[in-house]
Amino acid sequence: MSKRDILKQLKQASPQLSVGPITADLMNLGAEIQLLEDAGVNLLHIDVMDGRIWPKITVGSPFVQGLKTSMLMDVHLLIDQPQQQIENFVSAGANIIAFSAESCSDIAQTLSDIKQMPQAQDILVGLSLDPSTSIDTIASFADDLDLVVLLAVGPKTGKENFIDTLPEKIAQVRKLNPNLLVFVDGAIKKDNIAKVAAMAPDVIVTGSAVFDGKDPSGNLNFMLKAIQ
Repeated sequence: MSKRDILKQLKQASPQLSVGPITADLMNLGAEIQLLEDAGVNLLHIDVMDGRIWPKITVGSPFVQGLKTSMLMDVHLLIDQPQQQIENFVSAGANIIAFSAESCSDIAQTLSDIKQMPQAQDILVGLSLDPSTSIDTIASFADDLDLVVLLAVGPKTGKENFIDTLPEKIAQVRKLNPNLLVFVDGAIKKDNIAKVAAMAPDVIVTGSAVFDGKDPSGNLNFMLKAIQ
């Protein structure tokens, strides 16, 4: 799918869910992915953590390469010096790649390097921002991005979330560049997803709220109805 087609798909049916499978039953991952596809989910969110910036260690590019799905693979690099790994995830088949603005030592050079990758021409590229990071941080890159991921939790916020700060930040991103897709991520649960959907982001990221080990099908249906 071309970049133009991906952007059109995400803009026309917003907000959409991007669901992370990291807390799914990995021994039955194929069935879990099928559940998402059958429900009409268009994005599969893969959080990549290396234990340096965020305390968890999750998966790498071989995991992405091994996924078999019709969904767009939405890769979020929550790692130290993400520029060193981006090409691996491009080669692995990612359709969307976002990386932490706070963890990249040279954002401008990294975005330039991505543009030079022939296989990255149809990939959406974005930056993610921790709750404490100002939108002004990405102002000089706004025309070089396809999306911005606004986090409602950060690596140092513990259980505290910043859902209530999102409307202002979404407005700031829209003002910066109205063509940018806005993703919101972190602390999205069944009890607040309708509130988040009302903020009018393009994509809402969730994971453990669906794959909680209890009722993934019921959870997913609830969340899809909540954003309609």
